[in-house]
Amino acid sequence: MLGRKNRRIAELERAVEGLQSLLSRSGEARTEVLGEVATAGAELAALRHRIETARAELTPLKEELVLHRAGVFRTGEAVDHQAQLDLIHGEMKTLIKTGAAVEGGGQVTCNGSDATGRRLVEDWSALMLRSYNGEAENCLRMLRAGGLDAARRRLDRAASAIARLSGTFALRISPRYQALRAYELELTADHLQRKADGRRRIAS
Repeated sequence: MLGRKNRRIAELERAVEGLQSLLSRSGEARTEVLGEVATAGAELAALRHRIETARAELTPLKEELVLHRAGVFRTGEAVDHQAQLDLIHGEMKTLIKTGAAVEGGGQVTCNGSDATGRRLVEDWSALMLRSYNGEAENCLRMLRAGGLDAARRRLDRAASAIARLSGTFALRISPRYQALRAYELELTADHLQRKADGRRRIAS
C-alpha cells in the first residue's frame, strides 16, 4: 500500500515538475512576445510621428499647388508688403478652392446629362480663371514705376474678354477676386515706386 502511494506521489511530483517547467517556458515566451510587442509599438509610434511630420511639411506645398494650378505664381516682388501679399494670396486660395473665384455658369445640361454639364462648366471656369491669372501675372512682371493705371486697364480688359468669350455659360471673374489681384498690382506698383524714388535720392 505504501509503495503504491509513494509511486503515486512520485508520479504527481513529476507531473508538478512538468507543469512548472511548462509554466516557466510559457513565461519566458510571454516575456519575449511582450518585448517584441513593445519594440513593434515603439517602431509604430516613430513611423506615425514621421508620417505626421511629412504631412505637415506637405500641407504648404499642397496649398501652393492650388495657386499654381490656377495660374498664380507669386511673381510680384513687393517684399516690403509681404504680410499683405500673404493675406491676399490666402484669400485667393480660398476663393479658388471653393469655386468662388469665377461666378456664373448656372444649370447646364450636356448630352442630356446634368453631371456632364456641371463638369463642362467647371472645366470652362478653370480655363477662364487660368487665362485671367496669366494676364495678371504678365501685368505684374511688366509693371514699371508709374505704370499702375495701364496695368489696371489691361487686367480689366482681360476680365471683360473672359465674360464675353464664355458665351452661353455666362461666366465672369468674381469682383472680389478681381479686387484682390488689383490690390496686388497696387502693392507691387508702390514697391517699384519706392525703389525708383530711392535710386533718385542716391543719384542726387
